[in-house]
Amino acid sequence: FFMLVCARRTVGNVLLFALRYRTMAAETVGSQSEFASFLKTRRRSIPPDSVTLGSWERLPVRRGRRVTQEEIAEAVGISRNWYRRLESGDAPRASAKLLDRLAKAFQFTLEERTNLFMLGIPEITQMRSI
Repeated sequence: FFMLVCARRTVGNVLLFALRYRTMAAETVGSQSEFASFLKTRRRSIPPDSVTLGSWERLPVRRGRRVTQEEIAEAVGISRNWYRRLESGDAPRASAKLLDRLAKAFQFTLEERTNLFMLGIPEITQMRSI
């Protein structure tokens, strides 16, 4: 009887975990696409004639043209492929350190920075709603 109860409890916990995980995974996918969209629109809104991205200076040849994913990646210190994956929503979650470097490169206001962190780390939004 004890083993049966333990087995039911374990199975129940596994099922409960699976349901929670599936819900969290669905929320994460939604927030990843919002995060990706946020990065893409912010990159495209940077004026082509901007000289710097945070403390990183753009090459004179690139000025006057739209800011590329490669330039953002270089300014932040990650590979172009990793940034492309972030902007397309295919990458695993970004660390807080990376989000901080992105906010500096984009020269975000406090409100935009907060939004970036809330989209990049979905648990922050869940914690704020409690």
